[in-house]
Amino acid sequence: MKQLSKKQLLKLCIVFPILVSLLSRLLTPRMDEVFRQLNKPPFVPAPWIFSVVWLILDILLGLSLYTMLVSDITEQEKKQGLKLFLAVSCFLFFWPIIFFEYGLVFFSFVWILALNLLNALMFYVYKKFIRKSACLLIPYIVWCLFAALLNLGFLIVN
Repeated sequence: MKQLSKKQLLKLCIVFPILVSLLSRLLTPRMDEVFRQLNKPPFVPAPWIFSVVWLILDILLGLSLYTMLVSDITEQEKKQGLKLFLAVSCFLFFWPIIFFEYGLVFFSFVWILALNLLNALMFYVYKKFIRKSACLLIPYIVWCLFAALLNLGFLIVN
């Protein structure tokens, strides 16, 4: 099997989280309609902000993964980091579906709390391996904590 060049790996690492977000969005066709119909907590940003922020965060997630994968850590450590990244990606993929398509606001809150625990674990592991990768995760982690607060706000007002 041909080894990817660093440039190809960088593209793959950046495109993967974006594709996960896009696929999740495609599987959540009622998102805009449901968002409009929900009672909103007072600190909800304008709807367009979510798309812009998630695109930036997806790129940062990809850069974090890339930085970890090209670092001088062991293959076992890279596999551990990749597994955490994929677990986080899975949780990110399903959250909008749970919240918007199925309307399970309480369960989506529990889900996003679990996502935040995975995020903390990924940050800890990446920081142990390579600090730069962990630092790239900080904006994403802050946003996911805010998203959990938003989810709780939706739970309270609905």
